[in-house]
Amino acid sequence: MNDNEMYKSFYAWMIEQTDPAYKMNVINEDQVDFETEAATAHVQFFHLEYEIVSFTIDSPKAEDPLFFLHFELKDMDHAKQLFKEMIQSLKNAQAKVSTKVLLSCSSGFTTSFFADKLNTAVETLDLDYEFSAVSYTELFEAAQDKDVILLAPQIGYLLKKANEVLKDKIVLQIPTDVFATYNVNRMIDIIKDEIAKKEKKEEIVEDIHDPEWDSSIAIVALIRRNRKYEIHFRGADLETPIERGVVVKDELDMHDLEDVLDVLFIKHPQIKGVAIVTPGNVYNGHLTLPAAKIIDYDIIGEFTKKYNRTFVLCNDANAAAVGYYANHRDCGNLIAYYHPLGNYVGGAGVIVNGDLLTGKEDIAGECVNYMKLLNFSEDRFELARTPEGIVEFITKVVTPMICIVGPDTLAISCDLLTDTEELRQSIAKYIPERNLPDIQKFGNKYWELFYGAGVLLYNVLHGNAKYREDLEEYRK
Repeated sequence: MNDNEMYKSFYAWMIEQTDPAYKMNVINEDQVDFETEAATAHVQFFHLEYEIVSFTIDSPKAEDPLFFLHFELKDMDHAKQLFKEMIQSLKNAQAKVSTKVLLSCSSGFTTSFFADKLNTAVETLDLDYEFSAVSYTELFEAAQDKDVILLAPQIGYLLKKANEVLKDKIVLQIPTDVFATYNVNRMIDIIKDEIAKKEKKEEIVEDIHDPEWDSSIAIVALIRRNRKYEIHFRGADLETPIERGVVVKDELDMHDLEDVLDVLFIKHPQIKGVAIVTPGNVYNGHLTLPAAKIIDYDIIGEFTKKYNRTFVLCNDANAAAVGYYANHRDCGNLIAYYHPLGNYVGGAGVIVNGDLLTGKEDIAGECVNYMKLLNFSEDRFELARTPEGIVEFITKVVTPMICIVGPDTLAISCDLLTDTEELRQSIAKYIPERNLPDIQKFGNKYWELFYGAGVLLYNVLHGNAKYREDLEEYRK
């Protein structure tokens, strides 16, 4: 079956997939929409050198796509499976039609009572809101799929920290008189007003392209966020604009990475090398990521054989360290601690005298291996859930590394860390002031990950150049 026959066959199969859960709208022979009250799924076909299919689900209540991927149409069974995943995500979005409001207090008890009253009120008023409540220790995890966060007056002093961590949410303190009297009508009016005032913010995506890199490269970064998997990709070339995008899925499969690469190589056949950035255990080109059921997968071997291009596999913490080091000329020896929101432990990248330390079988920086040896004041999983607890958590994790490496700079990427001075004072309890590193915070939408991965790939393409000195020499 040639490409055109495959397209016609898949298109015919797709429009036969009727379901009372959605309304099908055939726009033209290259686009079909599937609509529900909550969201719309768009299927689009692009007739390039090969047939490309794009699946997108968007909702008026979400700034980012709920689902997005594109792939080369070359296997009918694979295409049908991806379509079914898209339809399931569309159905799941129907259950998320409400504006979700999360209340929080110290224990979650008093706010639970208020949340129940608010749910009763909106049901009576036929308003599209859903209220729930959690204790403060659970707030930052529970908030990831919520639209509005309400803090009880007794924890109102934490409002600033909550706003710093939950930048993309509406975060408010419940007025004392409203909370004391359980004034549901007033609370609903406040929420309506704040939603109406919120302006949609455009994401500013920084350019990974270094104009002196003479190779066309691509970076693919795997991120686990908001209980979904995101595959971010960037492409750089001297003469063409950067290609950038993100695939969003509920579950992850290695075929998803292949779909991204297939389309990148079709659109940009000049790409010579790809750096793949990922959490998990990376060793000798193999990836183990238990959360995604990926065990000892030979990414470098399999992808090199399939695509006949250069591939580099990077641990996310190491890529972040290289990216930070390459862009901060005076940071000296560096420990970069990378701890994404929602994770119970981070990882560290270490650079000494211009070299990334990976250690035997890439164990350097794998902090999880000594967690059980550390003496925390309370359960470490609880500490890793709040801005207050994360200070002790990071202190106990990075202090042994500081004592061994003696870095000039400690760079932290952690949304829950809101005050680097508080962290410095905490570490100073264990390390003399004269030995403390300069503590900086970083983490601008994965910029360091992408740039660091680009540098690592550049080094492979150009014979293992140093991360900074040889690049500067090359730029001359």
